[in-house]
Amino acid sequence: MVETFTIGGFQTNTYVISNDKKECIIIDPSLDFKPVYKYIDEKYEPKAILLTHAHLDHIDGAKYYDNLPVYLYKSAEKMLYDSHASLYDIIGKKTPFKKGDLNIVPLSDNQEFNLIGFNIRVMHTPGHTEGGCVYYINGDLFTGDTLFCGTCGRTDFPTGNPEAMLKSLNRIVESFPDDTKVYPGHDRESTIGFEKKYNYYLKDR
Repeated sequence: MVETFTIGGFQTNTYVISNDKKECIIIDPSLDFKPVYKYIDEKYEPKAILLTHAHLDHIDGAKYYDNLPVYLYKSAEKMLYDSHASLYDIIGKKTPFKKGDLNIVPLSDNQEFNLIGFNIRVMHTPGHTEGGCVYYINGDLFTGDTLFCGTCGRTDFPTGNPEAMLKSLNRIVESFPDDTKVYPGHDRESTIGFEKKYNYYLKDR
């Protein structure tokens, strides 16, 4: 089951994926995560955190879990410890993380692994950040700030790259079936088929 929590000043989508055993994995635990943390603590046994990239509004809630494995693309880890790259400085704060705080599991492109009974495939999708990735889980795609409904994430933040973003978008829609549900980092859900037809950045494919 996939549950969506849209929280924080950036209206970031945090996702909780659970199985029949009440185990769960958390994707992009956002700013202002405490109410979701309490909900998870009462209902589930969290087993892992997956980060699509290392911007503050997708990582801040990880500070509630110092014992869980935190999966992210290998080139994204350094951003966790950099207040400028992780964008904490735009809210006048320093990153709460330093090396060794989290149980980091670095990932590679096309890597596959299993958590709570679900097969997970990683795709490296630079553009919004150099270390961005998406996760294909049980037929659903969690795209962070790479692919949004009808558009894509900004490329003017540190390590952003417009050319890389276009390559990532095209790779995504060429790699997954049209009926794949897309769960983005912000805004509403979509499908790969919808994005092929209507995404502004893919209309000239």
